[in-house]
Amino acid sequence: MSKHQIAVKLNERNKEITTGTLSGNKGSNPKGESFGFTNFYMTRNGEPFIPVVGEFHFSRFSYLYWEEELLKMKAGGVHIIATYIFWNYHEEKEGRFNWNGNRNLRHFIDLCAKLELPLVLRIGPFCHGEVRNGGIPDWVFDKPLVIRSNDELYLNYAARLYREIARQMKGSLFQEGGPVIAIQLENEFMHCGAPLDSWGYKTGIFMSSGTGGNAHLDKLKAIAAEAGIRPLFFTATAWGGAAVPETDTLPMLAGYAYTPWIPNQPPSGEYIFRDLHVTPMEKVNYPSAQYPVAYCEMAGGMQVSYTARPHVSPDSVEAMTLVKLASGSNLLGYYMYHGGSNPRGENGFLNEYGLPKITYDYQSPLGEFGRIGESYDRIRTLSLFMEAYGAILAPMGTVLPEGQAELHPENTEELRYCLRQKDGSGFLFLNNFQDHVDMPDREEVTVTLDTSRGQARFPHTGSLRLKQGISAVLPFHLEAAGIRIVSATVQPLTKLADLEEPLLVFYAHEGLSPELVIAVDTVAGVTSDGGGTVEQQDGVYIVRPAVGKQHVAEVKRKDGNVVRILVLSREEALNTYRLRVWGEERLLISDSHLYAAGGQLICTSPGKAEWQVAMYPAAEAELKSSQGSLSPAAGGLLQTYTVKVAAYEPQLLIKNTSSRHAAVQIDAYWPEQVADLFLHIEYDGDVAAAYLNNELLTDHIHYGQAWPIGLKGFQNELLDNELQLAITPIRKGTTHTFVNQAFVERFEGVEMAAFHEIKAVPYYVTALSQVFK
Repeated sequence: MSKHQIAVKLNERNKEITTGTLSGNKGSNPKGESFGFTNFYMTRNGEPFIPVVGEFHFSRFSYLYWEEELLKMKAGGVHIIATYIFWNYHEEKEGRFNWNGNRNLRHFIDLCAKLELPLVLRIGPFCHGEVRNGGIPDWVFDKPLVIRSNDELYLNYAARLYREIARQMKGSLFQEGGPVIAIQLENEFMHCGAPLDSWGYKTGIFMSSGTGGNAHLDKLKAIAAEAGIRPLFFTATAWGGAAVPETDTLPMLAGYAYTPWIPNQPPSGEYIFRDLHVTPMEKVNYPSAQYPVAYCEMAGGMQVSYTARPHVSPDSVEAMTLVKLASGSNLLGYYMYHGGSNPRGENGFLNEYGLPKITYDYQSPLGEFGRIGESYDRIRTLSLFMEAYGAILAPMGTVLPEGQAELHPENTEELRYCLRQKDGSGFLFLNNFQDHVDMPDREEVTVTLDTSRGQARFPHTGSLRLKQGISAVLPFHLEAAGIRIVSATVQPLTKLADLEEPLLVFYAHEGLSPELVIAVDTVAGVTSDGGGTVEQQDGVYIVRPAVGKQHVAEVKRKDGNVVRILVLSREEALNTYRLRVWGEERLLISDSHLYAAGGQLICTSPGKAEWQVAMYPAAEAELKSSQGSLSPAAGGLLQTYTVKVAAYEPQLLIKNTSSRHAAVQIDAYWPEQVADLFLHIEYDGDVAAAYLNNELLTDHIHYGQAWPIGLKGFQNELLDNELQLAITPIRKGTTHTFVNQAFVERFEGVEMAAFHEIKAVPYYVTALSQVFK
């Protein structure tokens, strides 16, 4: 058992904040709302801002449900939406553009405007996104031109594409009152290409990564401007030595720990703390100190391919977010945040070679059919923290202890830690996760910080236990709601600072005994209920609070005002939302999933017909539920209700005609409290496919996880059709091939294909609304 006794004397030289290269890329909309930049962070309405960006490809999801999914993204902590516009989805046949149905860009833009979600459009011409030819239509390759270059004919086609996009975008730029704040031109330009799927004779043929460098991107920018596409700023994918224009462009980075393009992948460097603003992870073609560190492609998951089948754990998504934030990133974007399904083309499928024909689930926080995954909750907890404390965190520079940046990913001995600080106040970041390596539980951890504001020790007495997989953010000398928290072993989650009695919300990680050390200089007294203890010594109050939403600590300031402190369990924190509902920002805790829409609080509950919703402040009027019953429950400070709807047992008739095939007859008449029905399929095999009404509905490459299929978009077809499931077996043995007049293959060994479980899980829904009498 190793001890980790760390002492750090803070060099309190603050981060130098300058105007930076993008200082001119600012602007306001007709309401007076604004965005801008320094060299280190983005601003919103003049204040430092750390946004979360979520990628959602509108053309890979049914337009009937776009609004619901965008609301889920917003509730999940996403501030900005990003989406690709795949050229071959819209002009599969030369000269015939399709902007209808799931390809209706204008409708998607309008929904983002309605929901007050800023939007980044990634308009190509080349996109990638695991789409056939990286999004370039097949017919382009029949032309005498050089793609991704300043070839005159290629630029003519690019200009025509941009003009069509501009028609769909008309009036939607931020300066015009619309949601579009930025445009990405091209993708990974001068870094990589994509499989040339239209060639079709041999695998491993890749199209060009591009030629012409910045001159080509500048030409595309001019073509876009001529078409009327003049955003506040452009973005460029800047990793791998990609080209980055010198003006008007925010370089964007990527972080992937599970990479199908690297065979036999070793542990990645993504979970090592660094000062990314000073020293990027790899060579880049721009002066990094002049731009904020911004990520557009942190892995929200990873698409499984036939040859690479990684499982991306929620721990990995959470830890990468924390490590990048600690390392100086002030914009955190996820690819993908929301999965989807590839549309069918007029001439066949539009997937990239070696990937599923239909599914693009990506193991993302929100999946192919809107499935809510564990990483959705993990990201939300960190987004809540950034919303609450981003204005003070954004200007804080990274303090990288000696040796941290030089750690090898395989190193499991050293404690991984980092700080961000300004004027002796800041946050301590801890990480005990590494991809492709099992990290040990770390015992007897202490961290002592020597600052101009005094010493801060984690914990105040004793030591911490940092369990495998945990990553944490802990404050020191944090000014919040008029009190100073010298140190805390609980993680800041959110706050309601504008209330008459402000509320600070933290949560306790398993293994980190909860403790807050509060300076006495502005405090008259502290109490803690539910068995919590308070001790005063050496100019501080040491609070060891009871954990749980039913308990509260109260800090009475010397001015007579009271600050309330809530310390939640980790499970409660993962169930926490901060939503504006019924005219006020509210803290909400529920074991259902929540989002706000149309003056109502929407609750969805996978598989459970009974759940609780707790809120603070309390609703101003009586609440009613659109489904089932709503009854008060004990909840301490939070107004708590138990919601109960009628349970529904879906009727499935499963006919296994062989070990490789099953026909599933599903009751398509669902009661109104059921919003969706998900099949969860456990099977052994290589790949699987689902067919409905003689068409491929979706497919699945087996990677050790259950196969979920959401059915609400197919209810009408299920009335008269069975869902057909087919497995291609996985082989263990030897395959012999013979070539004479024809190719012959003979396999000797064992073929495995079997369905183990097929079950239907109802997604219950109700809407809570206020009733004024």
